[in-house]
Amino acid sequence: MKTKISRMVGNLTIPFLIFCVLTTISIGVVQAASVSIEPSSKSVNRTDTFSVNVVVDPAGQAVMGVQIKLNFDKSVVNLNSAVPGTFLGNSPILFNNTIDNTNGKLELAYNIAGGDSAKSVKGTFATLTFTVRSDAPNGTSNLDLTMAKLTDASADPIAGVTINDGTVTVLSAPSNGDGGGGITSSTVRIEPSSKTVNRTDTFSVNVVVYPAGQAVMGVQIKLNFDKSVVNLNSAVPGTFLGSSPILFNNTIDNTNGILELGYTIAGTDSAKTANGTFATLTFKVKSNAPNGTSNLDLTMAKLTNASADTIPGVIMDDGQVIVETGTTLPPPQPSRTISWKFISVPYQLENSTVANVTKGIQYDGLFGFDPVNKVYVGGVTNFEPLKGYLIHMNTSQDITNLVRKSGQPSVPPSIDVKKGWNLIGTSGTDPNNAETMLGAIDLSYYSIWNFDVSTQSYDKIGVNGWSGPDSATHVSTVNFTMQPKVSYWVWATQDTSLPAYSP
Repeated sequence: MKTKISRMVGNLTIPFLIFCVLTTISIGVVQAASVSIEPSSKSVNRTDTFSVNVVVDPAGQAVMGVQIKLNFDKSVVNLNSAVPGTFLGNSPILFNNTIDNTNGKLELAYNIAGGDSAKSVKGTFATLTFTVRSDAPNGTSNLDLTMAKLTDASADPIAGVTINDGTVTVLSAPSNGDGGGGITSSTVRIEPSSKTVNRTDTFSVNVVVYPAGQAVMGVQIKLNFDKSVVNLNSAVPGTFLGSSPILFNNTIDNTNGILELGYTIAGTDSAKTANGTFATLTFKVKSNAPNGTSNLDLTMAKLTNASADTIPGVIMDDGQVIVETGTTLPPPQPSRTISWKFISVPYQLENSTVANVTKGIQYDGLFGFDPVNKVYVGGVTNFEPLKGYLIHMNTSQDITNLVRKSGQPSVPPSIDVKKGWNLIGTSGTDPNNAETMLGAIDLSYYSIWNFDVSTQSYDKIGVNGWSGPDSATHVSTVNFTMQPKVSYWVWATQDTSLPAYSP
């Protein structure tokens, strides 16, 4: 493990600084803080998927934001995902999450959401999930933190941050069941070992048997899964035990998150010594699943031979499910005259430049949103219909009343909508429900969120296809009203295109 002092004190993005400055917190006594890869070393095989944590120890200092850069050996691993931990709270603000597997680099930055307090207790900033390349060379490579920056409530860097790198050691790859090349004991694995999913996704994993030279006639497993995260839809036999294995148990218990599954070879079919898929398990992620990682936990894996005797020493390799929803939503701010407002223009303006539209407006921040990279974008120069904007301004003023629309009240024919969060403006000048306004993408979005300017908080969530009773926060999209000149967060389940609404 290599330890070093942070080599970078550069500037964070403008949005990162603005959000930090807007939150006030007392600063404690300055001590040495650290950012570490934990565990500091991982021993893996080719094609393995594994995770490490980026852990922040503030050493008693008050931390509001974290930014890191990491280099990894592109010939050894691919970085699948970088998911925020709980160090900065349950809903930190994302400002950068750039994974560059071509060059072996990660840039990651989050800040505490408005109203949340600074953090001074050690915790996990992010979980990084890698897959070892099938052609990775044996040996050790570094997970090299080239920069780790912690900021306080004034958006000032905390000095003297210590950085602790990690290492990855590649061993031999699994064999084809001949007992060599890394697997010397019979093994039952969940493959892939890690799945990154979104809410409402359906996904599958395989239960794969590596006999390691043993003659297998029967397989029995028990699996625990997190009932608050997924439902198990089905467990279908693979081809490991032949085309028509005999079923002894296939019990799916979604109430308790348990699967029991047992098959054996049929009739006069011969025992199996080659690797193969015992079963394919298909899950559906719950619509209210929390962000984070849960286990697919093999609590029992029993292999039997031709005499129905148990094969000893079977190794079980579990899996994991990582739920992520893209960017986290912007933070609510304390109620005051200058506050956040979600705006849009419902028609083409005669003069759409920011300088013209905001003339006479008291504001100190204006951002668009990039739905591809899931980051806020500053430097807005023109307001475009159908797009949403976030402005920190005197909320008693309405910017769209300060300008005239053009001679032809037109809007672009459509905008691209990307999987995950999108900040979408309204078209037309009359209120309408989301079911109608978003009808063209009815099969491609899950929810729409409204921000209440008066309370500076999210107060309504319209759930597409909602069949339950409406509540104070969750309603059907039929009962979710979209107001003109306002923008809304829309969670898309796939890439699509939203045309302007035409009554």
